[in-house]
Amino acid sequence: MKELTAHGTSVSIDKTGILITGKPGSGKSSLALQLIDRGALLVSDDQTIITHENDHLFLSPPPNIKGLVEVRGVGVCTFPFENKSRLSLCVELCEGEELERLPDLHFVEYHGVKIPLLKLNKKDPIGMIKVELKVKE
Repeated sequence: MKELTAHGTSVSIDKTGILITGKPGSGKSSLALQLIDRGALLVSDDQTIITHENDHLFLSPPPNIKGLVEVRGVGVCTFPFENKSRLSLCVELCEGEELERLPDLHFVEYHGVKIPLLKLNKKDPIGMIKVELKVKE
């Protein structure tokens, strides 16, 4: 079993693991909180362990931050969490660049496994809805 730690926040929607990446301060935790508010479960905040098992990738939290999210201006908060979720979608929060209206398919690769990638503007007010739509595809 291969393992790596990604700088990213992760959630699970209906057992679908989503890894959210972006620069520090880009809103990874904020997007995760919006998704949690809409029914997602936290997997991990800020650091996510990605393991490769039987041709699939799985997300899990490092032991020292299980169930914890740093909420800016509030502090560290406790949330229900999922200990392991199969990675099915990656979301990259981008700075203010113009994103394509009808983008080609993008992928990111971990441990030799390609995962669909959704690029979002970090200030997109409906980013959480776009993530949910991609999960349903």
